[in-house]
Amino acid sequence: MALQQLTVQLTEKYDHLSAEYAQLKASHAQQRAKSEQLKASQAQQRAESEQQKAAYEQLREMVMNMATRSGTCAPNPFWLYNHQPPPP
Repeated sequence: MALQQLTVQLTEKYDHLSAEYAQLKASHAQQRAKSEQLKASQAQQRAESEQQKAAYEQLREMVMNMATRSGTCAPNPFWLYNHQPPPP
């Protein structure tokens, strides 16, 4: 009789631990998937940033070339007073 009770208790404990393990395994799989998504998103953001940098450099070069051809200096976009420095 005592052996049967011990067997039942161990079986219940085993079932409980098996269920807990399955939950942890599923949770780990979800976290791994989220991590992979985050990595992919970061890679995409880096690629977009590089594209924006390249586009900015291309635009900057075009503006500088236009200023060089026209013989005038390109206006500073931070000067808001008709391309004149702000008053002191």
